Order: sequence, then C-alpha cells, then structure tokens
Amino acid sequence: MHKALELFKDLFQPFENIAILHINNDMDFLNPVIEKVAKNLNGQVKQLPFKQEKDARLKGSAREYEYIILSDILTHCPHKEKILGLMYKALENSANIIILEKKSHNNEDEIRTLLDNASFVAINNIDDLFDEYHCFTAKKLHMWGSGL
Repeated sequence: MHKALELFKDLFQPFENIAILHINNDMDFLNPVIEKVAKNLNGQVKQLPFKQEKDARLKGSAREYEYIILSDILTHCPHKEKILGLMYKALENSANIIILEKKSHNNEDEIRTLLDNASFVAINNIDDLFDEYHCFTAKKLHMWGSGL
C-alpha cells in the first residue's frame, strides 16, 4: 500500500498555495498523503465526510480548487451528473478531478461517460494503482464544453 500511496501523491502537480477538496466515504488512508501534499505546497485541504448525496452538494464559489478528490462516492449518488457538474464548477480552469471507486462496483464505463458528459477531458483510469479501487483522473479545460 505504501508504494501505491507514493504513486498517488505523484498525481498532484506542484501548485503553490494549492487548494484541495476531498469528499471522503471512509477512505481515510488517503488523508495523510493529501495533507502532506498540501502542506508541502503551502496549501489547504478541505475534508468533507460523505454519508449521502447531499454531503457532496457544494455551496461555494466557482473555481475554488486545483484538485477535487471523490473517494468512493459516485456509486452512492442517484444524481451523478449533477454532482459532477458541481465539481466542474468548483474547479479552477485547467484543474483536476480524481475519482476513486471500488472495482467491485463494476462501473468503469459509466464513470468515463459521466466525466465526458460533464466536459472533463484527458480522462484516464490508472487501474493498477490500488488493488480494490479504480483511480480516474480528468482535467477541466477553460471554455471547453461547459465553459466555466
């Protein structure tokens, strides 16, 4: 697991004063890595525990985060498109989303389609990073699709 977490840490680009949002459904093993990334870049992490879809409905300004991490939440949200739309709005231009979902959910194609429909680009599944989880990465590009 240590090697996987080191590789996960490498997903983050070195943005000074980085702002990271982590919506977490009991994947606490990621927290120390995310906190370390933020600390090393003089940034901050906002942790939101997830129990139901309303926990992922953000109330904040647009373009607030360089990274948003969704840790095993999409499968539990009946309105996945709406949640990804909120995440898209909350990301800075050229920012990244990281989605971890249990492989047992068998929803790899659905997540790719959801990301594409929400105007994310450069969608990638790093399937061999964690044994139990898919790890999707995607990017928000300025004025691409949704335009925010």
